[in-house]
Amino acid sequence: MTDKTIKELAEEFHVSKQAIRKRLSADFRENYVQTVTRNGVKTLVVSYKGYLLLKQHFLGSNTTGNQVETVASNDENSIIVFLHEQLQEKDTQIKQMQKLLDQQQQLTLQANQQIEKLQEQLQLAYTEEPEEEELTSVNK
Repeated sequence: MTDKTIKELAEEFHVSKQAIRKRLSADFRENYVQTVTRNGVKTLVVSYKGYLLLKQHFLGSNTTGNQVETVASNDENSIIVFLHEQLQEKDTQIKQMQKLLDQQQQLTLQANQQIEKLQEQLQLAYTEEPEEEELTSVNK
């Protein structure tokens, strides 16, 4: 493999040239970087061994980034499943509460009907009593 420029490395690793330059410490430059003249311009090139080290760093960190994204995605999926289960439980609770409310309304209606019936019976009994009293007092 041939030596690679900073621009070529940045394109290959999908990072900025600045990110590559940050990894070029003095020790790294001394061991793996050379200055060459291409088309009359001095250019920094990284040796194959240096390329492998940079590749391990950048692609390794991208893999870690992908792992973090996967973990975050799994966490989000777990949260979604949990929230979905909670919604189903709440739906069940709401149905139960509606059923209980309906039963309570029916019982209240029946109780009101019984009260009205008793009031009518009392009213009838009350109106019949004076007539009976009048009849007994007339007979005396």
